[in-house]
Amino acid sequence: MRKVAKWIILLIEIVIIVGIFKNLDKIRNTINVPVTPIVENISQEIETQPTPTIKIEKMIVIPTTIIQKKMGPTPTVDNQPWGVAKQINDVTWTMKVGEDEKIATAKEIFGALNIYRQRNGSQVLNWDQKLADFAQTRAKYLNSIKSVDKHAGFNDFVENQDGFNKLGFTALGENISYGYKLNGVHIIEWMYAGDKDHNDNQLDNRWNYAGIGVDGLATSLIFGTGKF
Repeated sequence: MRKVAKWIILLIEIVIIVGIFKNLDKIRNTINVPVTPIVENISQEIETQPTPTIKIEKMIVIPTTIIQKKMGPTPTVDNQPWGVAKQINDVTWTMKVGEDEKIATAKEIFGALNIYRQRNGSQVLNWDQKLADFAQTRAKYLNSIKSVDKHAGFNDFVENQDGFNKLGFTALGENISYGYKLNGVHIIEWMYAGDKDHNDNQLDNRWNYAGIGVDGLATSLIFGTGKF
């Protein structure tokens, strides 16, 4: 019985071995199944997912500009007419005029003054150097303060510094200006003739002498009479 059983077991093993050899290719194919299809399937599933849309907007970069506020007075509208003198205090006037290429010299103003006086019936004035020297100190001072001084310097000189004796005249007068760049004719016939007080002074027949000073944009006309 044991021998019969051994033959039966051996026969079964031979059958199994034969079966294994017959199906060896199938088993080999089963064992060597490539992994790639699974990956491809996963890839295909990923690819079929909807791709989110990313909207890229064009950006415009504007350079930063820093503007500093300018501090200063607010401009006002200038309604003052041209060539018309406007009184701003008891002895001072202002006038809006244009300007010339340069301001006149003292002698150019003196020549324009005498022509204007002759045309208006007044006698010709004589040049006096002492008056001219004093006029130059006045013009220099006015140019340094960039304004006129309501004749304060002139009054102090004649009243408190023995001005009449220093200049050698019994009567003295003054016309002054600052800020006008004009030739001689325009200084006399526009600016100083623009108001009655200054015009009357430069045409006054009591004056026999004059001296003129110019410094920067300042002018000083000193008139004298009664020379001694």
